[in-house]
Amino acid sequence: MKSVCIVGAGPAGLVAAKTFLQTGQFDVTVYEKKSRIGGIWALEKKSKDGFLSPFTPTNLSRFTVGFSDLDWNSVNYQDDHGKSTENGSADDIKPPMFPKAWMANKYLETYRKKYVPDGIIHCGIEVVKAEQKTPGWAITSKDREGKEKAQAFDYLIMASGFFARPRSIEQNVPGLEKGISHLPVQVIHSSAFRELDGLFPKGGDISGKKILMLGGGNSSGETAAAVALQLSNAQWSPDRALAARYKDVHIVHVTPRPIYALPHFNEYEEGSRSYVPLDFKLYDYGRRPADLGSYAGKQTMEVRNMVHGLMQTMVGSDQSDLSSTLVSRKGDGRGTAYVALSESYPEYVRSGLIEVVPGRVKALPAGEGSTVSATIAQHGEESSLADVAAVIYATGYTPIPALDMLDQTTKEAIKYDSASLRLPMILEQWQTTTKETPNISFLGFYEGPYWPMMEMQARLTAHRWLSGGMSDQRWYEAQDGLLSLRHSMQEKAHDVPQFWFSDYLGYLEDIAVELGLNKNHRSFGEREGCISPARFLSSTTNKAEADSIMDALHHEWHACILNGKYVARAAFRAMHGTWNISRRIQSPLSTYPSGTLEGTASFHPRLPTAKPFDLEYLYIESGTFTTTTGFTMTASRRYIYRYSEATDTLSIWFVKPDNPLRVDYLFHDLAFVKPAEARKAGACIAKADHLCVKDMYWTEYRLPLKGIALREFEIKHTVKGPDKNYIATASYTRQSK
Repeated sequence: MKSVCIVGAGPAGLVAAKTFLQTGQFDVTVYEKKSRIGGIWALEKKSKDGFLSPFTPTNLSRFTVGFSDLDWNSVNYQDDHGKSTENGSADDIKPPMFPKAWMANKYLETYRKKYVPDGIIHCGIEVVKAEQKTPGWAITSKDREGKEKAQAFDYLIMASGFFARPRSIEQNVPGLEKGISHLPVQVIHSSAFRELDGLFPKGGDISGKKILMLGGGNSSGETAAAVALQLSNAQWSPDRALAARYKDVHIVHVTPRPIYALPHFNEYEEGSRSYVPLDFKLYDYGRRPADLGSYAGKQTMEVRNMVHGLMQTMVGSDQSDLSSTLVSRKGDGRGTAYVALSESYPEYVRSGLIEVVPGRVKALPAGEGSTVSATIAQHGEESSLADVAAVIYATGYTPIPALDMLDQTTKEAIKYDSASLRLPMILEQWQTTTKETPNISFLGFYEGPYWPMMEMQARLTAHRWLSGGMSDQRWYEAQDGLLSLRHSMQEKAHDVPQFWFSDYLGYLEDIAVELGLNKNHRSFGEREGCISPARFLSSTTNKAEADSIMDALHHEWHACILNGKYVARAAFRAMHGTWNISRRIQSPLSTYPSGTLEGTASFHPRLPTAKPFDLEYLYIESGTFTTTTGFTMTASRRYIYRYSEATDTLSIWFVKPDNPLRVDYLFHDLAFVKPAEARKAGACIAKADHLCVKDMYWTEYRLPLKGIALREFEIKHTVKGPDKNYIATASYTRQSK
């Protein structure tokens, strides 16, 4: 029996251990330098350290962040004392469509217990040296006390991760040769942000100051929106001390390129009035021609223009209504499209809570008081930004620390370059190895690794080592092409995409064909629905779990497409921002005034004030009401809008008369019509009713979303009671920036 050493017990290491153990042909040993498994997901609900907040949602749905034979619904989300980790009993806890990071850890722990026996994984053991021998590998490990141990293995799997360490700001800002310890402000990587108070540990007056955000990728937009939510919450939460502390603080996001912010839920097809998780749309079999081969690498101008067009269709505009900095114009200088996953980034930009500035930060000299300035370079010109009280840099991660253990012979064979943070190795075989190093395999060492791709890489590696053969090289993994791509990355060329190895659906299909895996479409057609690792079964796959995943996927798919699941979520997100409002009140009663209100209305995001809810707005409306007789008066009202994913419900609540920041009682829940009816109406339609003492309210919302954009909508109340009989129709039009 051959021996294999696996370095790392994150998702890649766990699925590799399970895959190799199930062949019955390998003696498996896993070394993990941390005290627990999980990699970047090695955290609990109360964890303070790590690269993620425990409540950070996965970027893609649980059908993409997962493996072929463990359903997220099979996981017990209790704590170690047997208590529920959420409201309600443990049996009631179901993971959201985009699970929280602490839930991902529960998933991985369950996977380990189910498929990897005790004694296989050794935590607290760091591999410090890996040397090629003839045959096999000499592996040197070190325990917590520093005691080293040498062992021989036939094969080596590097599963230590692309996200080994956050890239330092010194690598991105030339003016920081002396480091950041001398700066009078807090400077943190985006992975370290948790709360506003953590940015300003020294206290002091920070009102009116700026929070500087650096970066032009997903983490920068995602983190900027997370900071903006806390600033908005400080302004509009019931805790008024927060409002005073963070008065007029805003974010300045310096980005070298435009980015598109996509929410987690997007319209399935233009005009469909149905909304699906992002990966359901991006990785839909029905959208991909059966004869389209897999692809990777640089993008031609034709492809760049096509992708920008797709993004602009999805967001509903070229983003000129948000900021000129976010507009990608056609021409020779047009780069590839970059995306940030965020529901709220665009409206924070529109409101000015996030100010977007083009360029790159070149220096951070000390400013007045406890602040710094930022020198920003763009097209050879420089500008200065003052009053920066905190800096967050979203510069990504580097896998270099996870690769330093390799010997020089191996590094030369894989064309290792420590200066290339995005492409430090030149690999083939779906980015797992090279012909010069057949007894080592790299799992998940590429930007944006998806868990199913790691599983396929592990299956491919096991097959390769058992059969002794290599797959045919893909055109996009030719060495010269990858070296050229690496050079272009270093030069920040316009034709390098955000993720160069990103054809998730294509690669899964390629490897499935290569390995002769069985198809498991269940209730789906051959080319229908979203891709899932549970569609591809090996002889050792737990089919019951795979079937459970596919059945859940089919249920969610049709709940979205046919029944309008998550339309309430899309509508809630789209209301964010400030609107011009015109309300016309018509009553046949002479005792009840008819007239028109003209004013403004704003939906202000804040942290949910009750646990059953996931999202919350404070709605504030003010204006001038003019009766048909010419009498005028100032009018205002407030509500709380809430969304709960567990029930997929958007609800509106009254505020307390003596405290307009606190929730009082329910006004109504909105019931959205099915997509087929919404398509006929040309808008998403929601209805509600409410009995207020003796008066009955019937309400209809009409929301004509375009993609994810909402530029106008209408709310109509029909009210009847002993002393009331009127129709109030409010038309909302979005304020321009």
